Amino acid sequence: MPTPAPAPGAVLLGSDFKALGVVRSLGRRGIPSVVIDNTPRSAWFSRYVVKRLPWEGQMEGDAFLSFLLQLAKDHRLDRWILFPLQDEVVEFVSRNTQELAKVYQLVTQSWDVIQWANDKRCTYRMAETLGVPYPKTCYPASEADLETQEIVYPAIIKPAISVHLQYAVRLKALPASTLDELRAQYRLAASIIPPDEIMIQEIIPGGGKEQFSVAAYCKDGRVLLSMTARRTRQYPIDYGLGSSFVEAIEVPELLEPAKRLLEYMKVSGMVEVEFKQDPRDQLYKLLDINVRPWGWHTLCAACGLDFSYIEYQDILGHAPGSITPRYGAHWVRLITDLPAGLQERRAGITTLPAYLRSLTGKTVFSVFDWRDPMPALGDLFSALRRSRRSAHKQGATG
Repeated sequence: MPTPAPAPGAVLLGSDFKALGVVRSLGRRGIPSVVIDNTPRSAWFSRYVVKRLPWEGQMEGDAFLSFLLQLAKDHRLDRWILFPLQDEVVEFVSRNTQELAKVYQLVTQSWDVIQWANDKRCTYRMAETLGVPYPKTCYPASEADLETQEIVYPAIIKPAISVHLQYAVRLKALPASTLDELRAQYRLAASIIPPDEIMIQEIIPGGGKEQFSVAAYCKDGRVLLSMTARRTRQYPIDYGLGSSFVEAIEVPELLEPAKRLLEYMKVSGMVEVEFKQDPRDQLYKLLDINVRPWGWHTLCAACGLDFSYIEYQDILGHAPGSITPRYGAHWVRLITDLPAGLQERRAGITTLPAYLRSLTGKTVFSVFDWRDPMPALGDLFSALRRSRRSAHKQGATG
């Protein structure tokens, strides 16, 4: 009898804590991972990674495409499964599916599907078509348009493609309470991103306790598995770069609008749909859609929905069965949740005893794990390095 070919491993484009969740999920089942990144972060140091490959510069463009195609030949990674972890890398893969699919197995669909999540102009156009509520949004063509738009203050400037602003100023949105402030923030945004990517959006009142998500696994738009969660804390607490404390709680009324959106997209794979409940009308309003592993996806695994392994198995032709999620656990990223808790305490949102009580119970840590301890040190090192770079940048411009 011929020896069966070994199961393929995974190639991860990125090494942050989202990647670490994928690496651990697969590694504990004997599936090897190769990690590629331009900055070594937590997953880089995991015991389950068999090869670490640095890349200089942005993980996109023709040079990176050639690198990936040659990589499969040089390291015998043919038919391994390619997992992009950042939005811009998801877009890169989606725009190069024809070439990459000749070598790798892809979890990412082509841009005609991915655009509905990665470009917020498409996201909100889809929501408008489907009658799914979303924050009031306008699209000024120039600074002069700010005076003619019906803008309710306070408002935010939000980029249509999040990472273009986020990487430049370490913020997902720029707040404004007056027209003068909005003009100043518009000029800042226009110096970083193209004007046609600038959106003005109303601020939905409330904080993390009003922010919710649907986590789902889909096949051609059909939701096969799903659960809900509340993204209780984020850091910074006003317009956070990411969730820092997430609770697995059942919110069944979120499932219907999420299913409509995902069916319209015809998306396959693991997806997160983010909502915020507006206390003014009690409606859950669409914020974002992520078509990649999201920050707290390891909480889903603790609830019985290990989406990383489910996706790996599905790519190999093993469709997922029915799984009922177990609610009650929570996920925490301590390196950002501790300062988030401090900010909430200063703002009078919480107290120290209340914050400490929130950490009790079944906890899933974003990075820390005794069975795989080195990523925690790598994560801390990476955070300190980012902090030093930020301080140096502020000093240079101050």
